[in-house]
Amino acid sequence: MAISCAEPTDPTPTQMAYGEWVVVDYFVDGQQSSGYPIERLNLERDDSYTMVDNNGFISVGTWTATDTKLTLSAADSTGGSASYDFGITYQTFEKMQLLQTISNPTAGDIQIRYLMNRASNGSTY
Repeated sequence: MAISCAEPTDPTPTQMAYGEWVVVDYFVDGQQSSGYPIERLNLERDDSYTMVDNNGFISVGTWTATDTKLTLSAADSTGGSASYDFGITYQTFEKMQLLQTISNPTAGDIQIRYLMNRASNGSTY
């Protein structure tokens, strides 16, 4: 019988930590905000995802990740699609920080930073 006492290594972006992620805080252009635009994100092993926003709207589709970016590709019931791109700023098995840039013709670029915890973790970010 062999037992390994090796420390688990943190996930790499291309090997994202699967499971349910809950937004515990977010910042818009560096200012703390309330009413998270995204509340939960489930990343599944089969590369599918479920995202729930603050209105209870559910987006489903597939996800891919590179060393620096997480992309969610949603398919809607009309055959259309949407893509959500997030920069991966920080990730461990229990915490993740994503950065989303949204371009607005009036306001310019808006940066949203999401601080997330795994749902199984009772502590806060």
